Amino acid sequence: MKTLYVKDLQASMNLTNEGFAIKSVESAQTKDNKPYYKLILIDKTGEIKAQIWSDSLKRIERKALQAGSVILVDAIVEDYRGTLQLNIFNAQRVDETSLEEYMESSPFKVDELWEELMQYVKDVKSDEIRNFLNKIFDDTDIARKYKTYPAAEFVHHSFRGGLLEHVLEMLDCSKPLKRFYPIANFDLITAGIILHDIGKLTELEPVGVAVQRTTEGYLIGHLIKSYELILEKGGDLSEETMLNLKHIVLSHHGLLEFGSPILPATIEAVIVSYLDQLSTKARIFQKLIKRSSGGTQIFTEFDRIAGAKIYLGNIIKEQAEEGMLL
Repeated sequence: MKTLYVKDLQASMNLTNEGFAIKSVESAQTKDNKPYYKLILIDKTGEIKAQIWSDSLKRIERKALQAGSVILVDAIVEDYRGTLQLNIFNAQRVDETSLEEYMESSPFKVDELWEELMQYVKDVKSDEIRNFLNKIFDDTDIARKYKTYPAAEFVHHSFRGGLLEHVLEMLDCSKPLKRFYPIANFDLITAGIILHDIGKLTELEPVGVAVQRTTEGYLIGHLIKSYELILEKGGDLSEETMLNLKHIVLSHHGLLEFGSPILPATIEAVIVSYLDQLSTKARIFQKLIKRSSGGTQIFTEFDRIAGAKIYLGNIIKEQAEEGMLL
């Protein structure tokens, strides 16, 4: 039975036979050309980086170092530039039937989030758009995946139920905007939010406890797959509605260099795009803060995706007041 989780880890802890799942693994070489491994380990409470240095490799079961595997590790928790990481001395694969212990997931109950999503669909005023959304979710395979799939491999909401949580964040954040932007069509915004990442149901695939990109994901990507789904299911939509939804999906990354083939050119598209950025960036910051919890540095390392070092001073102060820091 697993008793120690990522959220419990503190600097200088010694771990013995503690179980974690491998989210990703990469072989590398030091400046002295010595081999080592870089891993990201996860459980249901979060993730942590880990290294296996060359002098420990003889004690490692190499076949165990596969994304999706569950391993038992002997390791020490180190504070590296304000971020906790594991230095692994020993690792072996285990047959673990209680995978839910190792799968990071939404802290919310999926069924409750799903009910909230269905209420948003029900509240759509346009019969045309509401019927279209219902038609999509009448597909049991789409509904099943939408409930449980992640929103990304690594960057944000990269856990079980992550896509659904990401969409609900955006929908909830859109509600106050109705007061200030009455000219916008919020039925289109609601549908655009629900559909903007639906292509990730074919772009990504959970394998064990890891998330992998599919062949279609590499060769086509979720923007085009979302676009294709609208074409496939939207035969009853008017030409204008179809055009607007396709535009929202294709432009929601906001910038050409971020992968959108076109920039937002409607008020609905720009609202969806910035709500997506808000949910994504805030979640990245939260993940970096959680990953650095228990450390002593007041800034995280520079993160390429966040584009900044994240200030942790208030977090460290709160942990010190609660007696979490030694």
